[in-house]
Amino acid sequence: MMAAPKITPNYLSTAEDRQVAAASLTLTRQIVAAPALQKYAPLEMKPGAQFNTEEELAKAAGDIGTTIFHPVGTCKMGRSDDVSAVVDSELRVFGITGLRVADASIMPTITSGNTNSPTLMIAEKAAAMMLADIRN
Repeated sequence: MMAAPKITPNYLSTAEDRQVAAASLTLTRQIVAAPALQKYAPLEMKPGAQFNTEEELAKAAGDIGTTIFHPVGTCKMGRSDDVSAVVDSELRVFGITGLRVADASIMPTITSGNTNSPTLMIAEKAAAMMLADIRN
């Protein structure tokens, strides 16, 4: 029987992640409070002015955060001696025979445009490589 993969993204699981999330919300508040924006009378909808401590802001960031913003780079492609690389140039996961990653996660940085077309090309290239492996 094939078991479904367990996906545990570990969002905000480190102290540094939580600090960055809280600092991001604090910075956003500072920008919105700038005199140049006051004529627009901005109101904070989320997370809400009642959240102020780093701990509260980090929790709020986790409550409202999503992954719909074209995440990339979580399965970096690189050489086998690069400790941060997950896949090789043929998209094979290091240390796991028969597994490839063929999505935007192999991109080292996000593209300047939508990620859809580059992701389709990654998938096309992966399919070609897998077919070539079968033929050889």
